[in-house]
Amino acid sequence: MVLDPALLELMPDEITIEPFVSASVTQAPTYGAAVTYAAQVTNEFKRTVDRNGRDLISTGRVLISDRVHIDPRSRVTLPTGWVPNQPTIISVRPVGGVATMGLDSTEILF
Repeated sequence: MVLDPALLELMPDEITIEPFVSASVTQAPTYGAAVTYAAQVTNEFKRTVDRNGRDLISTGRVLISDRVHIDPRSRVTLPTGWVPNQPTIISVRPVGGVATMGLDSTEILF
């Protein structure tokens, strides 16, 4: 479902995601073209499990206004003022029904 333009006020930030493409022989990651999304970035401590099954506590959360497939190895760049500016992604998951409005979104924990 497409987000109503009036609800974009709930997504005041912009983030950039460079999708993970591959790793070189030396395990250096390579990334694809950067894509910018309207988002809501917050400091939020949340217990989660990473892709390796480890229990972790995230220190921040990004909510993107649409369902987007994001590989956790991708590189995310947060708005100016966030430290770190390119945090490691801990978890990515689709979220349905933001604020019970039936809107789909994507949550990134870092």
